[in-house]
Amino acid sequence: MIANFDTSAVIPLIIEEPASTTCERLWNDAGRIVSVRLLYPEARAAMAKARRMQRITSEKLHTATAELESILHQVDHIEITAELARTAGDLAAAHGLGGYDAVHLAGAIAATDDEFVLVTGDMELGNVASSLGIAVAFTTA
Repeated sequence: MIANFDTSAVIPLIIEEPASTTCERLWNDAGRIVSVRLLYPEARAAMAKARRMQRITSEKLHTATAELESILHQVDHIEITAELARTAGDLAAAHGLGGYDAVHLAGAIAATDDEFVLVTGDMELGNVASSLGIAVAFTTA
């Protein structure tokens, strides 16, 4: 299985959340992990927000940043090219997605093959991907 993890599916690998067990299982079951390059700044922003909201300590933020770096070494990155950005813009307009979600979806479309699954905790993104024929593994109930 080629698993395309969006940010909502990576954060539970780093910060304990209800979806953590599901995300870990999907990560471990995947033969290959892919994600758009946007994953790094979006994950760093989510972790910093968790710190500001006092969901994690400063020490955990430091540890989480190191864990993210380790995770990224296992990810095959989909680069944000001009073509991918244009596709993301079209997807955002057509499906009412936010910019980051549209970039993740455009990356999923670029990487899709028979063994591909988009792993996400974002119901809106997952539903749009599913409507476009992309296999989706939701990390939330």
